Amino acid sequence: HLILYLFLPTLIFESAYSMEPHLFFRIAPQIILLAIIGLIISMVLSALAIQWLLPWGFGVALLFGALVSATDPVAVVALLKEKSSRKRLETLIEGESLLNDGTAIVFFSIFYGFVLGTTTEVHALPVIGKFIWVVSTGLLIGAGIGWMVLWIIGKLINQPLIEISLSIGAAYLTFITAESIHASGVVALVALALLFSTIGRIRISPEVTHFLHQFWEMMAYVANTLIFLIVGIVIVLQINLGSPRLWLILAVLYVLLTLIRFISVLLLMPILGRIGIGITREKGIVLVWGGLRGAVSLSLALSIARDTTIPVDIRDQILFLAAGIVVLTIVINGSTMEWLLHLLKLDRLPPAKELSVQKAKESLSLQLNEFLRQKVRKPFFDKLETDSLGRLIEDPCKDGSCSLDRPPLQEDIDVAFMRRLLEIERSDYWRQFEEGCIGRKAAFKLSRSVEQALDNRPEIAPRPELDHIFTVPSCPGLLHHIPIIRKFIEEWLFSRLSLGYDIARGFIEAQEEMRRHIDKLCPNPEICRRVEEMIDLNCSQALDFTRYLGKKHGPLVKNLQIQSTRRLLLNHERYLVWKMQRDGVLEEAEAQHLINEIEDQMMRMRKWKGREDVV
Repeated sequence: HLILYLFLPTLIFESAYSMEPHLFFRIAPQIILLAIIGLIISMVLSALAIQWLLPWGFGVALLFGALVSATDPVAVVALLKEKSSRKRLETLIEGESLLNDGTAIVFFSIFYGFVLGTTTEVHALPVIGKFIWVVSTGLLIGAGIGWMVLWIIGKLINQPLIEISLSIGAAYLTFITAESIHASGVVALVALALLFSTIGRIRISPEVTHFLHQFWEMMAYVANTLIFLIVGIVIVLQINLGSPRLWLILAVLYVLLTLIRFISVLLLMPILGRIGIGITREKGIVLVWGGLRGAVSLSLALSIARDTTIPVDIRDQILFLAAGIVVLTIVINGSTMEWLLHLLKLDRLPPAKELSVQKAKESLSLQLNEFLRQKVRKPFFDKLETDSLGRLIEDPCKDGSCSLDRPPLQEDIDVAFMRRLLEIERSDYWRQFEEGCIGRKAAFKLSRSVEQALDNRPEIAPRPELDHIFTVPSCPGLLHHIPIIRKFIEEWLFSRLSLGYDIARGFIEAQEEMRRHIDKLCPNPEICRRVEEMIDLNCSQALDFTRYLGKKHGPLVKNLQIQSTRRLLLNHERYLVWKMQRDGVLEEAEAQHLINEIEDQMMRMRKWKGREDVV
């Protein structure tokens, strides 16, 4: 199983880490239904199909059915990102792939033991019990190791090599630990990666986050490349490719597996349409045709190909058929997916989003014109005339491109406008966090409040999830006279009020950032007026809280303001040092020395208390 241990941690962790966790959890019921019930249907029907084509025992057929039911729609997801803006469909396809990889490997292990003789019988109840055990244990292992590693990473400041090395170690340690106690390594990796993409967002240094994503993308690309290369070499060296019967079986099997995929999705469509975010017929078709097979199926097939306890003819047939199905799904399904998206009209943006893109183009055109006016004043551009300058900027409405084929409904326009503003608000929280304007907990809670506002119909206000933050807690007066309890109350109240103040400042700043974008994105005066009122309501609530804190807990607010200003200055000072190094004012060693001093001060600030006169 060296192949699985070498490649799966990279492939699974990267795929789960790159997903949007909030959307994943929201459509989790649909993902789980497809990944468990859907995979079981596909596995059993695939086993019956291969038994009809080849004289295999039912155990070997189920082993192959589990192996070939693991989907890997990397190409489909990449195409959806390029051609369309449907994050929900992308997340559904990728999330199903992740969890059904885990389910497939669990059943693969069970039937592998049956084929080798280590498991004498396979009954439904023991299989279900083992499945529950391996999944739940895998979740606990992934969560436990994730919390431990993120706690360590949270103690670091801008240490890219250490933070990335810890993420690699965490992925492999999680998978090996889970598999060594017969739990699901894939489920453990998914739990680990989701922790990294949620809690990790505030624990990993902001300067490292982007590089960490790029690093894991490169690792997954290398792993995929090596798996396909190894399979190709093994097939050429080990399998007789001149058998017409085997090629015919492969062609028939591809058609049957496509039909089986259609049946499994069709059977679940009534339930899928009523849970999570629902699903349309067009998206169901994409789900069927997008069931590509890939690296996981190849890894499992390779692990069988190297096992001498299985008859050589069965090993060769499994490897050939698995590799053939992977190639056919990628070549046929993958290459025709763009045509299918066009046929289903899923390759275009929804009308409301098209309108948003047009407004963005118009804004870009205005900004480029202003940029030209500022830059061409230098003598190096004195030969350029005003008309020729204007022609350098493409007209966003050239050839009638600003006219929409499908005029959107006003309600859809308003919803898209609200959603765009909320996305701006969420981005601003992470900008504030990266610049040191707000702390970790504030950034996390504020971004979560936006995610909850984005659920169902997006609304700027009210924000009920922040109401308790902007409410000052009170404690019975008698408790203040007990020293031990008083100290505990001071600790708790300081933490509570300082977090509330941090959240209020960040919240107000983000509301003003939204306000600055209203004119650029405004679809009609009525909705803009309503949004302005909601922003005013949000700002008023946060300002009332900060004013109350200033009156009742003046020393605390003063300390928090000093702390916030120091944090902001240190972040900007570090940026200025980087800029001086980039401009050649400082050498690398000199700049690094200054940065180390600044980051030492940042580390000391994390231990700052400042609880005097809080209560």
